[in-house]
Amino acid sequence: MNVFNPRILEACIRDVTACLTDLQKASVLLYALELFPIGRCSREIVENSVQTLLKISGIPRVDLTKALVLRAKTRLLAGYRTSAQQDLYSVLTRDPDNEDAKAIIHSRNLRPEMLLLGPPRFSIEIWTQIALFLPKRDLKSLLLVPHPISRIASQLLFRDIELHLTPSHEPTGMDLGDSFDDSSDVDRELDNWHHQRSADILTRILLDPQFAGQVYSLSIYAASHDLSQSLAFRIGMLLNALPKLSNLNKVCCSGSKNFILRVVRCIHKCIPNIQELSLEVADHSVDIEIPRFKHLTHFSLTSEGGDPTSIHIFISQSRNTIRALSIKNSCWNFLAGAPSLRQLSDFEFDGRLTTEMFLEIISSGCQLDSLKLSGSLECCPSPLFRQHRSALPFLCHLHIGITSLGRHVQDYDLCPSISEFIRHRTQLPWGALPALSHLKSLVMTVPGDLTIGLAGWLIPRSVSALALHMEGAAMDAVSFMKVQSFLCLLVFVSDRCFLTCLFFGRLPFVLIVRMAPAN
Repeated sequence: MNVFNPRILEACIRDVTACLTDLQKASVLLYALELFPIGRCSREIVENSVQTLLKISGIPRVDLTKALVLRAKTRLLAGYRTSAQQDLYSVLTRDPDNEDAKAIIHSRNLRPEMLLLGPPRFSIEIWTQIALFLPKRDLKSLLLVPHPISRIASQLLFRDIELHLTPSHEPTGMDLGDSFDDSSDVDRELDNWHHQRSADILTRILLDPQFAGQVYSLSIYAASHDLSQSLAFRIGMLLNALPKLSNLNKVCCSGSKNFILRVVRCIHKCIPNIQELSLEVADHSVDIEIPRFKHLTHFSLTSEGGDPTSIHIFISQSRNTIRALSIKNSCWNFLAGAPSLRQLSDFEFDGRLTTEMFLEIISSGCQLDSLKLSGSLECCPSPLFRQHRSALPFLCHLHIGITSLGRHVQDYDLCPSISEFIRHRTQLPWGALPALSHLKSLVMTVPGDLTIGLAGWLIPRSVSALALHMEGAAMDAVSFMKVQSFLCLLVFVSDRCFLTCLFFGRLPFVLIVRMAPAN
């Protein structure tokens, strides 16, 4: 019989099966699968169909075994031997005398003893160790997997929680006169997402003690001014949720002084055993009093202005337990005598760099592994570096950044003395520019008294993007570039002679040029 339109037959089958029950539809699907040509390209269709059949409750055992046998055949043809063995194991579990399963085992030379072992299973501990190496993006994907690793991914994903209680930007003086809806600088969609996410997490902490118990690190961010007028409600939820975090070990809080004090006091009352505390005060010229945490090992404070007296007292009280300390305040001097440098392994200070600070660090920081100093240089520390070359024997990371110089500071020997100080320390990851064989991009200021040969020697041969800032006219830009003929990408400052040579083809190796004014 020839049908005028083949789609009519499909429509009739769909109309008939729509009136059947789920079990009857399952019988029709299984009958169609038995007629379906099994091959490599049909695996997805068979997988989806059999998975649907397995989810139907009340399906006869005979139909289940038929479906599993069909899927096992398809998987064997596609090369999925282990998963096919799992299906055959399930068939023999339900029907030990199933002839179809035995025939497949005999024809494919499968070992029956392997089927009796069932599918391989890993312990929760092994899955946890595997998941620890995955980034957050993959952990989020694992939440949708019907497997025990989904619960492990959830635990690892929510070990570190970030809560944004206010819009992401810090309002300026002009913003304070506008409403939240009129502020054009606020990414409303992102802020709404953060608000909803923070509310959902706080609600989950309040209602689910098991979820609250797995939170290890908590970061809270809030602007110093709340334009939406809803911060009070969110703070109330936060203060009610904090006592539920029984295993909280690390806290990072950023916001106004009053907000930070309320959070820190609540944590001190209900979770006094935290080990890491990081505070970022948004207010200017304020003094903050922090209660003492007896088990504190890591402390970080970022502020601007204010009186360091209370912080000096707090660090003095915790000097026996603190092992890592970070203080960032451009207006403060080093808190001499407050931290016990002999017990610190990591120390970071951003403020006024004085002689007393360098002397105490060099003389007492015998256990320091990481040292980061930055700020305004108020002294000449080069004699100390040369005199105490063997100080800080365990130093592995060193960073010194000078943002400005004091009025009477002229220490021309600073860089050479630091170089001598670290020259014999093989554990420090440092080296001269020519030793960086994989360097691709370089930004360099060329002083006027630097010779062409030395400047060319400083640049590694692997550099393909170079930004030069020329100081004075002593350096001939064209001659320098001819020495560096290996460069293929150049970002340069304004130089008429260089531009003329470029247009006349005397520098053919340069592919891209960006001209910028000398200032």
